[in-house]
Amino acid sequence: MEISLIQCTLIGLWTGICLTGMLTGTYLTRCLVMATGVGVILGDVETGLFMGAVGELAFLGFGVSSGGSVPPNPVGPGIIGAIIAITMKENGVDTEAALAYSFPFAVLIQFLITGIYTFSTGLAAKAESAVEKGHYGLFRLLANSTILFFICAGFLIGFTAAFQVESLETLIRMIPQWVTEGLGTAGKILPAVGFAVILTVMVRKEIVPFLLLGYVAAAYLDMPVIGVALSAAALALLEFFRETRTLGAGTAADIKREKSERTDRASEKAEGGTGVCPLPDASLRLLSRKIAFRSYFLQNGYNYGNYEGLSYANIMFPALRKLFPEEQDFRRELKDSISYCSVNPNFLPILTSIHLVTLNRSLSTRETRDVRMALMGPLAGIGDSLVQFCFAPVFSTIGASMARQGLVAGPLVFLFGMNLLLAGLKCFSESVGYRLGTSLTETLKDSLEPISRAARMVGSAVIVGLAVANVNITTDITFGSQDAEIFSLQDFLDTLLPGMLPVLYTALMCYLIKKRGWSMYRLVGLTLLLGIGLNAAGILA
Repeated sequence: MEISLIQCTLIGLWTGICLTGMLTGTYLTRCLVMATGVGVILGDVETGLFMGAVGELAFLGFGVSSGGSVPPNPVGPGIIGAIIAITMKENGVDTEAALAYSFPFAVLIQFLITGIYTFSTGLAAKAESAVEKGHYGLFRLLANSTILFFICAGFLIGFTAAFQVESLETLIRMIPQWVTEGLGTAGKILPAVGFAVILTVMVRKEIVPFLLLGYVAAAYLDMPVIGVALSAAALALLEFFRETRTLGAGTAADIKREKSERTDRASEKAEGGTGVCPLPDASLRLLSRKIAFRSYFLQNGYNYGNYEGLSYANIMFPALRKLFPEEQDFRRELKDSISYCSVNPNFLPILTSIHLVTLNRSLSTRETRDVRMALMGPLAGIGDSLVQFCFAPVFSTIGASMARQGLVAGPLVFLFGMNLLLAGLKCFSESVGYRLGTSLTETLKDSLEPISRAARMVGSAVIVGLAVANVNITTDITFGSQDAEIFSLQDFLDTLLPGMLPVLYTALMCYLIKKRGWSMYRLVGLTLLLGIGLNAAGILA
């Protein structure tokens, strides 16, 4: 199949747009979304949907780093894998094989992303210098530099992959048939790696019953993922309510005392002043809501120096400009806002609203920085638990299941469902942050742990259910004479312990990550080797 120059350009533009989803949190950088777009551009939506579904499940947990390792980038299967699956399907390359072929590209693309983050590290110091000199246009350009690099890199990746598809086809044709079949087998097992990455982050001793719940519901009851999630949620809510009742009984007095102390300190500080021009409550609340939706820009300037700190200052830029009319005061607060920041974007409005309330009460950015720093870790934890380990797997699986049936609505349900949910979460967290201000900070920290634990319970059950349903490991081992088959190991397992091989392999991946410190690259390499070797030996189908 030939790809025209216009199609190459469109795929390049599509890749650049989708790659920005890594920074904006809009979930455009998902295999399900990217592969469907490639299918539309190349006129083969069905194959694009199938490739998106396979890649989505395989890369479900790859958005989470483990042990300092960096996961392969989903642009590999989402864009390059889709191009391979569509252009080479007449040559016998199916979506599972295309997934396996795309992994080297996924690794190379992630190296490029790491290079961008590394290069952007030096831009934070340049941004501070620009603020000191009053060059705010340059500051804002630097604060959005990473996303601009992503757009350029994405275009080059997509355009080059489409333009050089004949070279890819020639290379793949040179691969022996037994290797291709083995890669197809490996592609069916690869989702176990992603599931294991998530489980190693979530699993604690108290989560083990929910692992069993997920296995029993999926393997024996054949329950869909929504049913698994709802069943686990019911039990997790019981635990959450029990935890919060115990917690609430001992903290009411502390909350009241803390509120009184904060109010006294704010009043004392107001006498000295910080140059702030206080806003009425209604105006401050409206400003807080506007800033909450700027949280989509939190990683536009992401770098390995202060992580999201440069973008955080850019998010606060219009609010600081309104609160500090004097140039010297504005410049001081903006520069002080360029510090380390690492938090889930969906819970950033809690920090920004607290920041605004404290500024309006004449507490400077520097004085309240420790409060926000203390909240970053817990907010990042609960944000990842809710979004990456709970919401995303559910919507992802629903979308992938619909895509496997050839329904274009699958990617749309995933994309719009996730984004509407996350927009609501941003509004909710802004409301929480504004009401808490600085007076309820300690209460917030205390209440995060039971919420995070409940999210881990639901997420763990869902992931185990996904492993049973979507990690396809079947063995061809049989015992008998040449004339008749006496015993089939796979039939035995399907009767007594259905879905056990996928669960065991996922458990092995968890062990290698948690106990042996294996990176995802080593796990993927092991899976590819096992898929090829065991398929060639006739052990795995």
